[in-house]
Amino acid sequence: MYNKMLLSHYYFYFKKALPIKTCKKILKSGRKKIIKQASTVKKDNKIKRDCKIAWINDQWIYDVINPFIHTANQKAGWNFQWDWNETSQFTIYEKGHYYGWHTDQGYALKHPSKNIDGKTRKLSLTLQLTDKTKYEGGDFQFKWIQDDKKNSLNIITIDDAKDIGTIIIFPSFIHHQILPITRGKRESLVNWSIGNAFK
Repeated sequence: MYNKMLLSHYYFYFKKALPIKTCKKILKSGRKKIIKQASTVKKDNKIKRDCKIAWINDQWIYDVINPFIHTANQKAGWNFQWDWNETSQFTIYEKGHYYGWHTDQGYALKHPSKNIDGKTRKLSLTLQLTDKTKYEGGDFQFKWIQDDKKNSLNIITIDDAKDIGTIIIFPSFIHHQILPITRGKRESLVNWSIGNAFK
């Protein structure tokens, strides 16, 4: 149901929301973690994802991003119930790396923590941590059906997504992708706000 619903806002963003100093602090934290090749998702025998990731669970980062999530949830009119954050993902895209069309929402989460188990991803966040002059390619795009007609597919490129410190928030069932990097390296922080399953 929710992956087909019509919304007044399919995404909400805060341009240059965080100062460069804070972005550098997050970068420092992410680069100190164990960085590994992201698991690839195969569909029709095609690799859907190629990048590197690390996991960050620093409380101060949630203290920084959560007010933006609450504001976007309200101002965009989604008003989704959510009560927890998953561990944040520090993502590195180098030359040739990409992430094809996908959504972040799947089945109910299985986790030993009662704060996570049985819940679903409601809102996704991406925070730009790299200056846009340091890389080329890597455009952030959304895709959704504007109405019930199949020929009304909307594909939107978010140019402001490349401004360092910019935060983009969107319902986790919205399709999105990162186009291939053609030069340099793009680093970002990704987070998911979770709550009880949609009814």
